[in-house]
Amino acid sequence: MSPQETRHDVSDHDDPPQAQPPRGVVADDEALWTLFSQSRNPMLLADDDRRYVNANTAALVLLGYDLATLRTLRIDDITMPDYRPFLDDIWADFLSRGGTVGRFSVLRSDGTPVDIEFNATANVAPGLHLSIFINPQVTGDPAGLDDDDQADKNFNEPVPVVADHTGGVLDDGERRVVTLLALGMNWHEVADDLGMSARDVRTVMESAMHKLGARTRAHAVSIAMRAGEIDPDAPGH
Repeated sequence: MSPQETRHDVSDHDDPPQAQPPRGVVADDEALWTLFSQSRNPMLLADDDRRYVNANTAALVLLGYDLATLRTLRIDDITMPDYRPFLDDIWADFLSRGGTVGRFSVLRSDGTPVDIEFNATANVAPGLHLSIFINPQVTGDPAGLDDDDQADKNFNEPVPVVADHTGGVLDDGERRVVTLLALGMNWHEVADDLGMSARDVRTVMESAMHKLGARTRAHAVSIAMRAGEIDPDAPGH
């Protein structure tokens, strides 16, 4: 099944129903499920067969599908055709390493590509794998924060083990910035919310990424979600 054959315009419908999270997906904590469902950052769950089982509204809007249709698709269906012959090897490597992070292009339902920064974490629950997409053009990333050469290290170096982080790594300011970015705010919105400059937000996020061992913002969000480094008092919680 090709993405073009299953095109849907989700803007013409009410928000599709979201499946309840299986226990252990993202976290058992209700606040973290709220983050998954309400974030403006696209988040998706796939099974061992690379078939999508759940997605938040931001992911459905980005890709142009409703939830029922997305569940008929595999990761292969939104992957650029040139990469599909290599997906079996890429997937095996991803499962072996426990995750991957970098920049990529994915296909929308109308066949158009969109560039994203991504982090994928294997086995957030048994047999379920979480992907977080961030579109730098939408969020207005400051230049240099997630440089391509840094993000592309995922092809050469293993991803840090998320389980090594057990929480309590970030200070209150760093936790707040990570949470607001996890919810999908752009840099200027975070700066306005915290009464800071965008440059100061960048500095705080760089510090948080260093403490978490994260290579990109999406990677930091994934680690923070798994390690309990999310501010429960953030908007939407």
